[in-house]
Amino acid sequence: MPYNDFLMPEIPADAQDDESVRDFEFECALASLGKQPIVLCIGSDRVTGDCLGPIVGQMLVERKANAFVYGTLDRPITALNLKDAILHIKNAHKGQKVLAIDSSVGRLADVGKIRVSFGSIAPGSADGKKLPKVGDVSITATVTDPRKTPLSAVRLGTVYALAGTIAARIIKCLQ
Repeated sequence: MPYNDFLMPEIPADAQDDESVRDFEFECALASLGKQPIVLCIGSDRVTGDCLGPIVGQMLVERKANAFVYGTLDRPITALNLKDAILHIKNAHKGQKVLAIDSSVGRLADVGKIRVSFGSIAPGSADGKKLPKVGDVSITATVTDPRKTPLSAVRLGTVYALAGTIAARIIKCLQ
């Protein structure tokens, strides 16, 4: 396990998927961000497997989450404008911590898993892009095994369901 992964107390194997355990992860991670956190939802609305971030951002805005949300379906944060978004956030929200959300690729067995980590993520790294790392806390969801299904062919239903789960848990933790 990398050093920046979210560490949890020992939990019995049969309780690993328990909703209260997952809520605990989100609560701890979001608590470290302070009140009205910055949420940076990364991804493109033009690639199904990469639209997790913008869908989460859209859901947070529509549900009036108590957060500063950057990256929605109307205004996605992509490789083209990520550096500008980071600069804007640093200037507009000096010293505040950032929650970064992005889709990820991985093994077939990990598809559908949501991961909460302390530390930054490297957007676009699966495509070999050299973008700045971002986030003090990160949430990623594995949407595909690229050896089986390319990002462009991931089912929208899969991404939408993961985005709904992430948005609902963030909103619950911000209440």
